[in-house]
Amino acid sequence: MLHALGAAGWTAGRKIATGDWAQQLKAAGFELNDAAVGVWAEFGELTIKSCPARVPASSLHIDPVTACIDTAAEASKLRRRYAENYSPLGTWSVQFRSYIAAGGRVVAVGPNVLWPLGSTFAEALAYVVDRDADVSRAEQADWLANCLPGR
Repeated sequence: MLHALGAAGWTAGRKIATGDWAQQLKAAGFELNDAAVGVWAEFGELTIKSCPARVPASSLHIDPVTACIDTAAEASKLRRRYAENYSPLGTWSVQFRSYIAAGGRVVAVGPNVLWPLGSTFAEALAYVVDRDADVSRAEQADWLANCLPGR
């Protein structure tokens, strides 16, 4: 995983300014959590890509504004459903919005589906890079069943 992070431009101790993102997202109606702000500061603006052996290929682009600026209602729905604050994270595999919960859980949202990427950001990175996250099939089925419209 360190190779994928390095290839994306990450270095230990990396920090970027996130004030503009926070300001824009708050103005759009988001309640931000510390887990998200911490991940943005260290990994913001990076696109972390999967190893060549991972099929299908995967990526995680950390840019919460570009990915989610118009999805405050979706984040609010996640909060109501799972009783935890979800803040925007970025884009998973080029097309799916991703969020991080206050407790660290990372999910991706697509049309009528929700994918658990990991119970922590580190697990989500492992899943993105080499599909080695410890997310049980039962947990995934529960998340997917609960995200259907009207539930």
